[in-house]
Amino acid sequence: MMNEADSQTPRRRSLYGSLILNLLAIGCLITTVWACGYFALVGVNPQSVLNPLKPPTLPAQAVIATSTSTSGVPTFAPTFTHTPAPPTGAPAVPTATSLPESATGTPQPPSTSETPSGLPSPTRIGGGLLPTNTPGAGGATNTPVPVAPSSSGHIVFVSLRNGDADILIINPDASNEQLVAGEPGKADDAPALSPDGKKIVFQSDRDGDSEIFVVNVDGAGLTQLTTNSKFDGNPAWSPDGKKIAFESDRTGNVDIWTMNADGTGAAQLTFNTKEDRQPSWSPADADKIAFQTNRDGNIEIYVYSISSRTDTRITQGKANNQNPAWSPDGKRIAYESDQDGNLEIYTIASDGSDETRLTNNPATDANPTWSLDGDTLAFHSNRDGTLDIFFMEPFSGASATVFFSDPADDRSPFWGK
Repeated sequence: MMNEADSQTPRRRSLYGSLILNLLAIGCLITTVWACGYFALVGVNPQSVLNPLKPPTLPAQAVIATSTSTSGVPTFAPTFTHTPAPPTGAPAVPTATSLPESATGTPQPPSTSETPSGLPSPTRIGGGLLPTNTPGAGGATNTPVPVAPSSSGHIVFVSLRNGDADILIINPDASNEQLVAGEPGKADDAPALSPDGKKIVFQSDRDGDSEIFVVNVDGAGLTQLTTNSKFDGNPAWSPDGKKIAFESDRTGNVDIWTMNADGTGAAQLTFNTKEDRQPSWSPADADKIAFQTNRDGNIEIYVYSISSRTDTRITQGKANNQNPAWSPDGKRIAYESDQDGNLEIYTIASDGSDETRLTNNPATDANPTWSLDGDTLAFHSNRDGTLDIFFMEPFSGASATVFFSDPADDRSPFWGK
């Protein structure tokens, strides 16, 4: 016999319920695995972009911890053998053959052969010049001695026989040589006799730069005429002796100036942007001053008219024509030119015609000056090895002859009364 419980139909489990439970279990499992992986990744690599907590920034010294504490230069494994430099102040060990002491800058006493032993004794031609054996030490000395009048005039010139440039005077017959101006270590240059033959004007660097001085022909009465921080030089007398022409760069450019014979009343004549130099006042016409200029690229000779304030070019060509000197009658101008490659003496008419070459020598012939009668030219030349003074007759065609010879340079003659 069946009871009631047995007779009831068994209930069937829900299929959907079990499926949902399984899906939830699987999801929990996946979430757990992902979370564990994430935290494991963060723990192993704190620099990961997945780490929301960035590690703290290390101090700067931690980055250069491999540097040495004394030099500040990173330490690297050496790849070559190096010898340390000596400590500061210790002499370096030479790696090459040592130079002799003279080459290292250590002062050496001069050898006997190089020690100045004095200039050669000059050729004596009378007069009162007292040569100084040691250049610049003691200088040339001279007791004023009256200069005797001479019908043929006198020649003043520059001599280096005392170690620096001094001014001497001598007769054209080579007698009565006298020292006029000379100061130790100074350069007295460009002398010119006054028209009356009583004074000599010249340039000198006695006060530190080139200035113009005047002195009596016997060496007395030295007077400074210009006082300027610029160059004043190459003076020339006017025919009446009341004025002096000279060159100066006191305005920033070299031009021709004039002043009174006592140094007052300086006035500028030329105003060209090029250099106007070497004035020569015509002894026959007080209105005309010849000078040289580089206005045309090369050096040419011009004549300036004081009354009209105009200048006229006298020489032509591509050579350098310079250092003009008027003849006594004012008809011709002597000058030096390098037309044939070296300096030779030429003359030309005052209107620029009839250029004539007078010398033909491979040496330097320069600085011409006329005798009082206009029949002779004096000039300096190094054709004998040193600069000496030569004479020549400009119109006869005769060869030049040496006036006198000296072991030292004698140059820049000026023939005056």
